[in-house]
Amino acid sequence: MLEKRRSLGALHARMRQVERELFRAEYSGEVNPDPSDARDIPDYHVGTSATDVKIWVEQMAEGLGYDRVVWHELPTSVDR
Repeated sequence: MLEKRRSLGALHARMRQVERELFRAEYSGEVNPDPSDARDIPDYHVGTSATDVKIWVEQMAEGLGYDRVVWHELPTSVDR
């Protein structure tokens, strides 16, 4: 029988538009809390749509045992 894993709570992620059609979600190494010294290593996912990047990160977080993703928007580095 499969056991339900302990909830890891909320994963905090930051979204940034880095080019006209390129988005980057950044989150800490907390997605892989073992070993504990890996927590400060940043990780990221890049895509051509902010929506697609958010979906990918949220599905990844859910698969790892997080309840939700808390998004923090970062200033864009693209001139509009």
